[in-house]
Amino acid sequence: MRHVVAWLVWWIVLWWLWLLLVGEWNRYAWIAASCAATAGATIGELARVRREIHARVPLRRLRHGWWALAQIFVDFGIVTWALVRSALQREVVRGVFRAHEFEAGGDDSASVGARTWATLLADFSPNAYVIEIECDRQLVLLHDLVPNRRSERPA
Repeated sequence: MRHVVAWLVWWIVLWWLWLLLVGEWNRYAWIAASCAATAGATIGELARVRREIHARVPLRRLRHGWWALAQIFVDFGIVTWALVRSALQREVVRGVFRAHEFEAGGDDSASVGARTWATLLADFSPNAYVIEIECDRQLVLLHDLVPNRRSERPA
């Protein structure tokens, strides 16, 4: 039953994601979304079972999700300004690598889920992305196009 619930959650998320990305609401889009969601959910659940990955996102970490979505618009402005400035000065903006302390935890399911959730949210930003989380040193390595700590959160 656990696999059915996980497969169904994957299917629903992938179905809606397909419709969001396609941008149409008609019978053909529903059929295509159903086929893609079925294939994606099946492959995702088989991969999860084969690798024996168990991740659980702690509820206190879920609250960062709304902030990360709002930050996308701010970061779009930052990246656009960097592009304009780069064109006007005829100098390419390369960005910087930054390391910060990160409470990575261990190998338990809550720690794996927290690291995955933090990486996913930090990678929504067009200005910053996670390169690596080092559990033994409790660090996260990121790349920023324009250094802005808010773009990196929650990593």
